[in-house]
Amino acid sequence: MNIPLRATLGAAFMSAVLLASAGVASAASYLQASSTDEQLATDPKPKVVMMNSTDASKNIKMDKGVVTVNESGAFFFIAAAQVGGKAKGLVRLWMRVNGKDVDNSNTEQIITDPSFTAVLVSQGVAELKRGDKVTIVFSGSEPGVGLVIKKPAGEPVVPSLILSGWRID
Repeated sequence: MNIPLRATLGAAFMSAVLLASAGVASAASYLQASSTDEQLATDPKPKVVMMNSTDASKNIKMDKGVVTVNESGAFFFIAAAQVGGKAKGLVRLWMRVNGKDVDNSNTEQIITDPSFTAVLVSQGVAELKRGDKVTIVFSGSEPGVGLVIKKPAGEPVVPSLILSGWRID
């Protein structure tokens, strides 16, 4: 097993542990939202990821990519983006709370060929207050790279982003 695979398995295990521990607590607030829109960079400036579907929700609202928590507490959010595009370049994905970048939340994936896609994940835990707003942000080093969708025949759509979050305390 090579080191990158170990790191991936370690991250997956940690996410599973967090999911299991959240299952023990009362899930008073949760959200799953997604986007079925392709969102490609036109320049290297950061852009808020737009989401057009609230798949499940209780006490957390999402409106066009802006997530608002309706109670104070510790929350876990995980954003998984399908990244690729029409060019080669670097895609980055991170979180903001109330318009401020969250420290150490940035992730990146190099797109080596326009036919290449990957899942880019950014996750974190934050103490939030009622009314706080969480957004997912992406940037692309070149025009034409970013968040993509796939529509495999006979299967569900692969959305450009899936965001899950819940209160953990």
